[in-house]
Amino acid sequence: MKAKDIALLCTAAAGAGAAAGIAAANNKTPKEKNTARSDKTVSKAKNRNTEKSETAKPVNAEISEIGFSTEQPLKTVYSHSSAGMVAVFGEEGRHTVFKADNNKNISSLRCPVGVMGAAAGDGCAMFITPRGGVFVYDDADKEPVLCALTAPEYGAYYDGKFYVFSDSLLYICSPEGEIEKTVSLGAMIEIANGDICDAEDSDSSFTAARVSVKKFTPLGSSGMFAAVTDEGNSYICHRDEDDFVSFEKTYENITDVCVFGSFAYYLCKLSNGYGIIKTEIKKRTCETAGKYQLCGEDRTPVKIFSVSCGIGILYSDGGVKFLLPEISSQRAREKARKGLSALNSAFGDIHADDVFSFADGCGYISDGRIFTVRTDCG
Repeated sequence: MKAKDIALLCTAAAGAGAAAGIAAANNKTPKEKNTARSDKTVSKAKNRNTEKSETAKPVNAEISEIGFSTEQPLKTVYSHSSAGMVAVFGEEGRHTVFKADNNKNISSLRCPVGVMGAAAGDGCAMFITPRGGVFVYDDADKEPVLCALTAPEYGAYYDGKFYVFSDSLLYICSPEGEIEKTVSLGAMIEIANGDICDAEDSDSSFTAARVSVKKFTPLGSSGMFAAVTDEGNSYICHRDEDDFVSFEKTYENITDVCVFGSFAYYLCKLSNGYGIIKTEIKKRTCETAGKYQLCGEDRTPVKIFSVSCGIGILYSDGGVKFLLPEISSQRAREKARKGLSALNSAFGDIHADDVFSFADGCGYISDGRIFTVRTDCG
């Protein structure tokens, strides 16, 4: 896969808009001498005026706090999915858990001891513990279920399934706590110093063979997933019609990944700073569509995420910046531009400890409190 020349993401988007404007200007035709217009022409003019008035409406960003009936401090917020988020309050062994979904509903859940991670599902949440995965349900009358998993480390939820990673295995589990499939992560493991069986120092060789997944996210509706490891490697997970699961390595020096439209955006380290790799998601493959400079080494981006009108970047200093990806429709692009402008204004004075996608906007954590920022840009 061959990347395009490096360019600024914002500049690329702005250039596309400018090009569209120039093309529109060049395509104008001289006015006709006959000033009489038919009813059909008048109707079209009215429609254009209506569209202009609609696009002229300002886009607002509304900040609101997710209020919990607890005075316990926020411990952490775990992975987010289409089913929502899981927030854990309190000290170890005395958790109060709240599960918030994208319909703004908040429910309180019981929480096991020794939680190392969690994922929100439809009607339940899965907590990762040293003993395995514990499935806790929104229905308080339904007893939790323990699923015995070997050394689980990270979990994600998508389309009715929980994907749980250990250092060498992927477990695909049902919400009922049953293991439906176990997949070897051998394709993701790069063994240093040759064959592991011939290595004199077996302990260090096994350490080199570990793989620690920190992000696993679906690539739209393609049936593929993007996986990012702590080592900065990224992979594409393929799951075919026969339910066969395989991994294909894509990029190195990757920090995070998100999806907007039919493209995946990878946050990466460059020789002169940080950048974004744009990958087009196709039916069975992904192809590199561009590589853009984001910033220099004076600022460190730590997370990339999507909202309804674009993508956002969280920096290590707590600042958040929103960018406009390539959008083909001029009307949709202008609407997205206004929405992102509203979000950038809303985050102007905010120091965020973490950010995440949430419903029709995004959420952020600051000083142990959780807030949502929603826009009406659609």
